[in-house]
Order: sequence, then structure tokens, then C-alpha cells
Amino acid sequence: MMFEYRFYECTPGRLAEEVARMKEVAIDPWPGGGGESLFDRFGIPRPLGAWTSIAGRQQPVFGYILKWDSLDARDRAFPPFWTCPEWAEVRTRTDDGHPLVDSIEDWLLAPNAAWKRTGEIDATRHGGVHEMRIHRCLAGFGPQVTAYLAEIEHRQIEVLGGRILGVFDVAIGPDMPAIVSFVAWPDFPTQQRAAERLDMEPRVRERHRQWRDEYGRSPIRSVEQTLLRPLDYGLPLSNFGLSS
Repeated sequence: MMFEYRFYECTPGRLAEEVARMKEVAIDPWPGGGGESLFDRFGIPRPLGAWTSIAGRQQPVFGYILKWDSLDARDRAFPPFWTCPEWAEVRTRTDDGHPLVDSIEDWLLAPNAAWKRTGEIDATRHGGVHEMRIHRCLAGFGPQVTAYLAEIEHRQIEVLGGRILGVFDVAIGPDMPAIVSFVAWPDFPTQQRAAERLDMEPRVRERHRQWRDEYGRSPIRSVEQTLLRPLDYGLPLSNFGLSS
């Protein structure tokens, strides 16, 4: 099992058009497809979650996450989709003379040990405001950062009103090693209050002090946060719909 996070930096002013294009090919029944979408026809999974960015390093961004049984399954599905005439027609029509997307990033992700999933699938879908937290680690210190997330940061996030949707190691992507956590918050004020309190949390500060004493610095090189608005057709289930 592997995951893929694809995000598109859209041409300014055309984010809504990219969101609509994705719905057309990934969700909506395709004419003559017997109720299947175009993604379904080629064996591309429907997104576990889909978002537009509210705040972050890149703007405006549309992103979604897929679950694959294997890398081979992914490599069999996408190439014929990219070359099919139906996708070419959709892309030409919706680009309307100018590309909707300026750039694309594509990360392959593996479940991280800090992702604590319950034994049963929880059918709750999460709206509100979501957050993607990227902890970039020093090489060789992934286990220490994973333990910190599981023991301290993620527990405190849930105490403060957040819900951990998924935690992943970046297997292929930029600026590795890195651990990506997706968090659902009920609303923006809750996320903002939690961000302030998390920075002041004594257990967070104590762990960083221990790291400085032991290693001379923190194993976390940087933390990047992106606030996301979940789309109606991409509201994630708890734990992205996965059980333990």
C-alpha cells in the first residue's frame, strides 16, 4: 500500500476551473461509462481527500491524495489515461487557450508509525479547516521525530480540538527526509488558538531541550504549515477511511 499526494499550483484566477475539471474526470459519471468516472475506467482511485489552499508557501493550490495497492498499479493506470482522447478533449476545452496549471508537484508517501489508526473504519467525514504539517528532519533522525509526533505533538493537537487524518513519510518528493501530517480542525479560530498553545506547550519545549542537550540541535530542520479548505467532493473520512 502506498499513497500519492498531487498538488497543482494554478494560474491566478483559475483555481475554481481546475477544481471543476478534476470533478469532471475523477468523480462525475462519464457519458457511456455505465456510471463510472474517467478515473474509474483507467483504474485510478477516487481521491481520499481533495483541497484548495487557504494559506501557505504556494498559492493558489489544488491538491488531492490517492491510495494505491502498489507502485506497479499506479504505473499501469496513469500512462493510458494521460494519452486517452477523452482526457485530451477535457484538457483542451477547459484550458480554453491557456493552461489552468502553472506547475505540478507529485509526492509518493508511505504510512508513518505515528499514524495511530483504530481497528474499525470510522465513516465520519471531516469538513472545517484542514492543515498539512510537514516536519523536515535531519538525515537519520526520522525515528526520533516520529516518536515526538506520536507521544507529544499529535496527542496535544487532539486535546486542542484537531483530528489526525493521516501521517506519512515522504518516500519520493522534494527536500527529504520529511514527515507529513494531515489534520482536520472544526474551524479556523480553533486552529489558530491551537497553534499558539502548541508553541507554548511545556512538553514540546522540554523535548526540544532534551534534543539540544543530546544532539546539539533539534532533529527537526523546519516545520511547514499549509491551511486547506476541503472540497465537497473530497471530504476525507477519519483516518482517510483506513482501519489498523
